[in-house]
Amino acid sequence: MKTSFPPMRNLALLAGIALASGCQTLAPTEKMASFNDLYLSGEYQAAADAALQHAGGLASEKKPELLWSLQAGTALTASGQFQLSNQVLDTAETLAKEEDTEHLARKGLEKVTSTLVNNNLNRYSPTVYDGVMVNTYKALNNMFLADAQNARIEFNRAADRQRRAEEHFRSKIEAQKEKQAEELAKAEAQTQAPAQANAASVVPNRAQAEQSVYEAYPELKDWEVYPDFVNPYTDYLHGLYFMLGSSDRDDLGKARDSLRRVAGMNPKNAAVKTDLMVVDKLIRGEWRKQKLNPAVWVIFENGLGPEIEEVLVPIPLFLVNDKVEYSQLALPKLKLREQAYSHLELFSGSKPLGRTEQLASIDRVVQTEFKKDFPLKVTEAVISSITKGFIQYKAKEQFGLAGSLAAGVYQATTTRADTRMWTALPKEIQVARIRPPADRKLVIKGPGLQAPLTVELPDEQFSVVYVKASAPGTQPVFQIAGYQP
Repeated sequence: MKTSFPPMRNLALLAGIALASGCQTLAPTEKMASFNDLYLSGEYQAAADAALQHAGGLASEKKPELLWSLQAGTALTASGQFQLSNQVLDTAETLAKEEDTEHLARKGLEKVTSTLVNNNLNRYSPTVYDGVMVNTYKALNNMFLADAQNARIEFNRAADRQRRAEEHFRSKIEAQKEKQAEELAKAEAQTQAPAQANAASVVPNRAQAEQSVYEAYPELKDWEVYPDFVNPYTDYLHGLYFMLGSSDRDDLGKARDSLRRVAGMNPKNAAVKTDLMVVDKLIRGEWRKQKLNPAVWVIFENGLGPEIEEVLVPIPLFLVNDKVEYSQLALPKLKLREQAYSHLELFSGSKPLGRTEQLASIDRVVQTEFKKDFPLKVTEAVISSITKGFIQYKAKEQFGLAGSLAAGVYQATTTRADTRMWTALPKEIQVARIRPPADRKLVIKGPGLQAPLTVELPDEQFSVVYVKASAPGTQPVFQIAGYQP
């Protein structure tokens, strides 16, 4: 990538780019804030309607937006519209596949855009966990629709996506590293050119820039991440489904493999330990599923997962500071949000039956990928800053203070972090495994929960109760699925 400074008439173009960049970033940010407010307050139907509108609608000839399709799909699940949620998430999955296989020319153009402006002008690029959670929610939807065949398909897809996640991510990162190394070499070579003619030239200090960035992110070294992109929520639902819906020993083997992975990450979780013990005995033929004691699983999606905020890091990228008016990097930073409730307490009348315990932290799932991907984000920001700084240098050299100020405004306005992410995911998932009340009426309470929930359980051997609460003080919503071997 080679950037040469444009003639004076194109300074107006720089100003136009800066203005367009600001507008392109501001409008989506306001839409996302509005959606988040609705979702946070538990107004899932209104949030779904807003997200569908922002996505482009279901019947629109225009291709829907991927991120808004993800947001809409989650809100539709929470509001109990499982069929529509599947339809929207099917679209999201197709869009994500297109993003992975997009034409090289398009990717090249987006690289130029991210360097000269910022990544907000490009299409949303899905994460690995986005893909896994799409199939997880589609499988969950099918559980509540009593669509065993499609639930099985989606759980298998989710498991397969997790198996391939490390390889997929590694190949993606290697390709990006190679491309970035090329771009960085060109950008640095360009800034070295003035040094041959002028001692007071632009000299990038990349190592110092990167050091400044990591000083602004002390939390990275303290994060407890999951291994190899494993999502315990997906694995647990996969294991539970294939235990309850098993038709042969192969199904039980799948259930055991998934539950073993979850048990390795949650050795003290009572529900996981019991489930693993049960599936082991079923495989060995010591127990039969039809003869198992009735059971209820309460799956609690608690709070909201991280969102991304922008951090501006002042960078001494240029040793000759009188040549450049503005030098900062804009980078994404994860902002963790709070639980809705510390746990849920389960009762039969006034008799306590148990309480939910943490099964999976979506915060950790997100942190795992963010930490692996972060060095690439830093390099991308450095390349952009070097290129824009060189434009400032040339502007001052050719047009004096006016040109330098115009280019400085351009850089300051276009230096923005990409803060887009799937914000409707939960903060954590908790689970409890209990015996059903004799009257089939499960009462759910919790510290801070204003009014208890009463859940009428179906008259079947096994029941799964899905409970969701996004923020403290909001009334949880719930959905029920029943299973009879």
